[in-house]
Amino acid sequence: MKKTLVAVAAIAAFASAQAQVTLSGGMDYALVQYSTAATKSKAVGGDSNQFNNIKFTASEDLGDGMKVSATYDLGLSYHLSSTNTEGNGGNFTRESHVDLATSAGSIALGRQYTPIFLAATVDPVGLPALSIGQEALNSVFLTQSARDVRNNGSFAYVTPSFSGFTGNYFTTMASTGAGATVGYGLKYAAGAFSAEYQTQQAGDEGVAYYANDAVAGTNDAWTAGTNKTKRQMGAFKYDAGIANFVYIYGSAKNNALGIATNYLAAGAPIPGTKFSVAAGYSMGSSTVANASAKSTRGNIYRVNYGFSKRTTAYYIYGSDQSSANTRTTTSSSIGLSHSF
Repeated sequence: MKKTLVAVAAIAAFASAQAQVTLSGGMDYALVQYSTAATKSKAVGGDSNQFNNIKFTASEDLGDGMKVSATYDLGLSYHLSSTNTEGNGGNFTRESHVDLATSAGSIALGRQYTPIFLAATVDPVGLPALSIGQEALNSVFLTQSARDVRNNGSFAYVTPSFSGFTGNYFTTMASTGAGATVGYGLKYAAGAFSAEYQTQQAGDEGVAYYANDAVAGTNDAWTAGTNKTKRQMGAFKYDAGIANFVYIYGSAKNNALGIATNYLAAGAPIPGTKFSVAAGYSMGSSTVANASAKSTRGNIYRVNYGFSKRTTAYYIYGSDQSSANTRTTTSSSIGLSHSF
């Protein structure tokens, strides 16, 4: 009996000493149709409610106002061949970093989202960023065949809050090349209103003239430039209670290319129902050295039905247009997402 009690006590002590680990994630699949004047494709895949993923987070209170946490987020492919998916059809690490929070601010080391991309996240109805119709905004982050939204081997610092203001610094710690990234920003939040400015510079890299083609998963022409690419993002968000409103301005520029875009979004629940609606509009322009300017504009409309806080059915319709080749892309999808 005594041996049993000792064993139980040892197990309890061991368990209490472990960090708190949380498993979360989600699955999102939809019937999707993309079309242009020349092509049309259909597939069962994911859309913009969330990405399929499994996420592990752990934290431990170190005392004296210090807390350490770790995040590992594994993205899961939709296993499609007719639409573009990150990770070339396989699994990929979305985030993998360790964080230390103190009274003097917090630091994070590892693979993590850039602050400038997080500033552009649009969440008018409690869901991740509206995507289709954001073509001009997305072009700010497009670097060759991938979106420049995460950096490996990065270091981030966020200051404590002073009267609603927080500052941040971000770098990849690399010395040269496209991997050399450095940025900083300032954010203000008070009640229902928040405003944020972020800027980031990266070494020589390819940037899209204006955007990628959501239909074929291909990209328009690229230009690398021979100096650093500077990105800027300003975001203003207001929760009016009955509706949420967002305005975002983004730009990317090097010696060979300049991009500027404006994005507006609004969303609101329909009172007395489980429905919510959202809409977004983007308008952008780009100028390539020694070439004519190009412009894009896009819009998106979405209706969500919340079965619960974790399960949502949705319908999305979006379109975007490019002046460069008079291309018009439309997309519609009916899907179901579940988070855990």
